[in-house]
Amino acid sequence: MNYSWIGIDGFKGKWIAVYISDDSFDVRQFDTIADICERYPNCDSYLIDMPIGLVKNRNELRPDLLVKKELGKRGSSIFQVPCRQAVYADDKVRARESNIEVLGKSLSEQTLGIVKGIRQVDEFLLSHPVWKNRLLESHPEFCFAKLNGGQPVLEHKASIEGQEIRMEILRRYYPQADGVLEKYKAYFPRRKRLDDVIDALCWQ
Repeated sequence: MNYSWIGIDGFKGKWIAVYISDDSFDVRQFDTIADICERYPNCDSYLIDMPIGLVKNRNELRPDLLVKKELGKRGSSIFQVPCRQAVYADDKVRARESNIEVLGKSLSEQTLGIVKGIRQVDEFLLSHPVWKNRLLESHPEFCFAKLNGGQPVLEHKASIEGQEIRMEILRRYYPQADGVLEKYKAYFPRRKRLDDVIDALCWQ
């Protein structure tokens, strides 16, 4: 049986998807989550670096605090997840106000920067319920830590050193990891930063 999986990461309003099966791989950019699922409809696993399952009150729980605790010094890589009301707010001001009203906390610019991505994933799952529990939330830094014997990678993912360390971890499990990056660079030769591709390539 040929096993296949998809790793997905956001990048400047688009999505990077890395497809890997037992005998091939592919890496591309897409405009929407729907485009990815239409191109690769029959994978065994779909993992995305984006919050899934938005809370509407303080009594609802998410796994973020547990993940942050396990990552220790790298816990800051797990952004605060806004409440559903904030994700669907009309602007940043109202988003912050909504999050304070519901969760008692404001939102950072980093979190606000991914709200559109969170909303797109949420809307896709609401309008395509067949993908619920198929498209699953993942956190690359947590996955790298698991693949690295439980030790988080402290070097920043955007640095050359941080990227090389993460690639070395991936090579242990997937010898063609460098081929994925080379294929992506062939498609997008002007792109200098590859940390989002490396994140999409990581899975656990």
